[in-house]
Amino acid sequence: MSYSPQLVYFLDRLSGFSTNVFKLMPNGSPDAGANQITRIVLPSNALLNTRSFKLHFRASCVAASSVGGRLPADLSTLIERVEVSAGGVQLSQGTNFYNTLVNAKAAIMGSRCDSVTGHSEVVRANKFDDSTAPIGSTEGLNETYASGTPHCIDKWEGFLGTCEPKILDAAILPDLVVSIYWASDNVLASCKQNNTHANFIAAPTAGAAAVYEIKDIHASIETIGLADSVYDNMVSSMIASKGFVEIPFKQYFSFSNTHTGSSRFTVATQSLDRIWTAWRADGYATLAAPHAVPGYSTAAGQTAGGLTPAHLSVYGGMYGTGAQEKYLTAYQRFTEPGTDGALKYQLQLNGAYYPQYPASMEDMYQITKNSLPGPVKYELTKEQLRDSYFVQCVRLNMPDSEFSRTISGLDTRSVSLNGYVNTTGTLTADSNLMIFAECTSSLRVGAGRQIEIIL
Repeated sequence: MSYSPQLVYFLDRLSGFSTNVFKLMPNGSPDAGANQITRIVLPSNALLNTRSFKLHFRASCVAASSVGGRLPADLSTLIERVEVSAGGVQLSQGTNFYNTLVNAKAAIMGSRCDSVTGHSEVVRANKFDDSTAPIGSTEGLNETYASGTPHCIDKWEGFLGTCEPKILDAAILPDLVVSIYWASDNVLASCKQNNTHANFIAAPTAGAAAVYEIKDIHASIETIGLADSVYDNMVSSMIASKGFVEIPFKQYFSFSNTHTGSSRFTVATQSLDRIWTAWRADGYATLAAPHAVPGYSTAAGQTAGGLTPAHLSVYGGMYGTGAQEKYLTAYQRFTEPGTDGALKYQLQLNGAYYPQYPASMEDMYQITKNSLPGPVKYELTKEQLRDSYFVQCVRLNMPDSEFSRTISGLDTRSVSLNGYVNTTGTLTADSNLMIFAECTSSLRVGAGRQIEIIL
């Protein structure tokens, strides 16, 4: 007979445990810009806490080349791709449109970006950390930071954020390298002036233009130390008995389509876990003025300093809107491709339909809530969902299987999956549809640092 842990007195002890944090400098220059690559080598022969990997830097809109330049909310948007390799072999090839994936998940699950070092909002008149005087109201002034490393990306999709166990023994692997591919300048926004809401969401007189630069890059990671060789011997015995140890992690494959009613994707994987669909208006990749998320502030409530106390949001402050302003760049905005929820949505996977009926926007939202690997973002209105956060998710694996290291998604290796995202109804205009296939891949590590990737 066994009892619940709530009733049992027990305590485990781990002797000889130690931890420290190391600063990692990039190979080559500590500076970067649009369409450049930063590579960082992780410590070898150490136990690495992969979730603790953080990228520190200072991002600014280049004053000489920008007009009213503004950095996007969540500076993960500045990253086009993240690749992790071991001894030159790609462990996680990294999806293109990494920034779109991060923003799509944040749109429906809420952002994991903090406001201290994460630059969680598109700022209008004041820098996110109020480090210096507010940005002036003269046309063309940019968001710039002069010193230090005030920005940090500390949450990662793919191998760094999902490999299990998260304490990774780098001693059994070749040298690990993280490659950061920086995005183009189109992920930025360019405003006319910052003195009013109306001027901020208008393009500059000289035309939308913004260029960013990254300075003083370094990374940090936590390492773990154990006093004896028990753990090393355990890992060695597992490799000797089975031939390898297996490390599961999430991998994403991206597909970009101009959606006209049916969009195709194909993927071959041992476990297809989820399909994410993110809808954007045509022209999303063209640098433009910031977009105001509806329901927060109104033009009638604007003064030189922002909203007056007498003017709350159109929802009267309900749903978490308060008297705030909230903006997104055109690249970050996900918008419904139809009018008034008239479209129906359905996936076709090798002839099988999911769901079994053409689903309305509201039906797909409920399917999405049931498919997420975490809670949905609450205090989101239907208007905001349709205008700025239109992302859908379909789960194809067992609920919560990621937390038990269970591979239970669709195995499409023998017959490559031909999938379609279909819509019925009238499309308002050509839309960009980003499809992300979320898969569980496995890294197998054998004796002599031999590695094998199972997609």
